[in-house]
Amino acid sequence: MNQINKKKESAPADATSGSQVLTKGLRVLTQIAHAGGEVGVRELARDTGMPVTVVHRLVRSLVEQNYLEKNQETGKYRIGFQAFEVGRTYLRSARIETCAPPVLRNIVEAHNLNAFLGVMRDLSVVYLIAIQEYGHYDIRIAPGSEVPLATTAMGKVLLADLSDDEIMHKLAQYSEKRFSAFELSARDDIMAEIYRIRKQGYAVSEDGSFRGTISVAAPVYNFTGRVIAAISVGRPTRVQHGLEVEAMVESVMRAAESISSCLGARLGGM
Repeated sequence: MNQINKKKESAPADATSGSQVLTKGLRVLTQIAHAGGEVGVRELARDTGMPVTVVHRLVRSLVEQNYLEKNQETGKYRIGFQAFEVGRTYLRSARIETCAPPVLRNIVEAHNLNAFLGVMRDLSVVYLIAIQEYGHYDIRIAPGSEVPLATTAMGKVLLADLSDDEIMHKLAQYSEKRFSAFELSARDDIMAEIYRIRKQGYAVSEDGSFRGTISVAAPVYNFTGRVIAAISVGRPTRVQHGLEVEAMVESVMRAAESISSCLGARLGGM
């Protein structure tokens, strides 16, 4: 009976020991990740405050599981592909539907603006999120609504991520399918605006698809650095004392960066 009791009493200690080993291993992995390159065992021991022998056992186990890789020439360690796979799974799970709504709602509540998120589909921008609680806004846009790309700030931001040839191909289709009056001169004007958008990183539209409104849009990036959506904020042009365009630009750029960061984008390298 005493032996059984001793075994029961030792179980929590074993669990604690296993948890401590895992915690120490994660500390080593985090330290190497933060270093941004290769790190030696003695350096890891110094930075984590753990004995060299303990760090050596930990990195050996992490190498065996492919969370770390050893540079045979330098004897130092770097992040392995298995750690990358875990990180990439997180990035795939960080959906824009989760990241965007709270950011857009903050804009609406803080600045009396209306906020939207849309994606490109063929010749249109499709609105996925629309938060419209500003009482003076006359036009209501429901999620799922489609508007021609070339007529909105969001659409032009999405177009700006394409090559010139791709943009001209889409604009040519407007004259064929949508707008009989969409002549080459209009395409030239839009291309000139596209070049400005690429340079400044945002678009401003007044009296585009929706008369009596002014909107500002910016791109949203995912973790690969690709533009996957755009957000915009808008207000009626007739409202006096409304947020100035410069402030709208600052607000939408900050919001786009926040959503992109949530999706794993590293904006500093773009």
